Amino acid sequence: MVRLSVYSRLAIAVLFAAVAAATADKRQSTDDSQVCTTDANGHQVCYPRLFNATDEFQAVLPGQDLPPGLHVQINMSSGERLAKLMAPEPGKDLAVAAVPDDKPANSPKDHSRQRGFGSGYKPAAAEGFQTHIDSVVELSASMDHSQTDFLHNTLLAMEDLVHDTRHADELIHRPKGAASLLRLSDTSAMWPATIRQLASVVLGAALQNNPRAQESLFADGALPLFIDNVVRETDARALGKHVFALSALVRGNNQALAEFAGEHLRSLRAPLTVVGDRRVRDSAEVRAVRLVEDVLNSELHPDFLESAEKMKKVFAASASAWCGELTDRLRKELVEPRSEYYERPLAYAHALQVLRSQYPDECSLSSELQHLARSKATQIGNDESAIDYRQALSELV
Repeated sequence: MVRLSVYSRLAIAVLFAAVAAATADKRQSTDDSQVCTTDANGHQVCYPRLFNATDEFQAVLPGQDLPPGLHVQINMSSGERLAKLMAPEPGKDLAVAAVPDDKPANSPKDHSRQRGFGSGYKPAAAEGFQTHIDSVVELSASMDHSQTDFLHNTLLAMEDLVHDTRHADELIHRPKGAASLLRLSDTSAMWPATIRQLASVVLGAALQNNPRAQESLFADGALPLFIDNVVRETDARALGKHVFALSALVRGNNQALAEFAGEHLRSLRAPLTVVGDRRVRDSAEVRAVRLVEDVLNSELHPDFLESAEKMKKVFAASASAWCGELTDRLRKELVEPRSEYYERPLAYAHALQVLRSQYPDECSLSSELQHLARSKATQIGNDESAIDYRQALSELV
C-alpha cells in the first residue's frame, strides 16, 4: 500500500480543487440560462438570462430575454428598459384613452372601407388602444393642428403600450394605422418636431423584433416613405427617431435589406442638414452611420448574402461608396474637429474598420488617412474619455 505524505495529500487536494473550480467556471460560462458580465469594479456578475416578470416594473438587464406578453417601457434618453406582467384585463386596465372635447368618448367608427397599410386585418385588442389608433388616423387626415397637445398625449400613451406585440400587430395591420403615423412624421405635414419624433418612436417600437410587422409594412411599400423622413427631416431629435424607425423596419428582414442596400442606402450619404443642440445632432448622425454599418456588415446576415450571389455585388458597390464617404468625413474631423466630443468620429472609424475588413477590394485607406489616424491616436494618449476612439483609430493604421 502506498502511503502519501501530508504534503503530497495537500498537493493532490489543491489540484482537485483547481480542476473542480475550472470545471465550475466552464459550466458557468457555457450556461445558457445565465448572463455573466463584469461590473465597474472588475467583479463578475451573473443573473438569469430569462427576465422574471412581476406585477411591478423592474429594470431589464443587458442580455436578458423577455418572454412574450409583457408591458415594456423604454427610457428614450437612457435606453433603459422596464418590464412587468400585463394587467389581467387589458381592455379595462391598460389605458384610458383621451378624446377631443368636441367628440363623445365612445363614438364608433367604421374603418372597414379605408385603405392603407395592412388593410383588411381586424384583430381584437384593448378598446383603449383602438381608440388611440382612431384618434391618430383622424387627426393625420384632418390636419387639425389645434389638437396638437391631445395628439402628443395620445402618441405618448401608444408608445407606452405598443411594445406589447398584440398592440403592435394591431397598429401595423389596422387600416391606415401605420400610414397615419408616417404622415404625422413627415415634415411636409407641418406637425411640430415633437409630434414627428413620437410618431416615429411608436412605429419603430411596433416594428422592433417583430418579423410579421416588418414583412407587412415592407410588402405595402413603406420603405421609401421611411427613407424620405430621414432625408427631409430638419430637426435633430426627430431625425434620430426616424433613423430608429427605419432601422427597426430593415434589421433582420432580408427583402427590406436587399431593397435598402440596392436602391436607398446611397441616398443617406448626403450631409444631414438639421438644427438642434450639437450633441443631439451628433447623436442623430451616429445613428445613421451605425445603421449603414449594420446593413453592410455581412456577419450580421451571412445566410442572406450566401444565398444571393447578386446581392454580394450590390452590397460591395454600396460599401465602396460609403467607404469613400466615411473616409472623407473622418479625414475632415482629424484635420479640424467640429466638436470636442468623440462619438461621431468614433462611429466613422469603427464603420470604416468593418468595411475594410469585409470589403478589402472596395475599401482601402489612403496613407494620408492612416497617418492622420496614427497622429490623433498618439495625441489622445491616455485620455480615459477617448479610449474607444483611440483604439478605433489604432485599428485603422
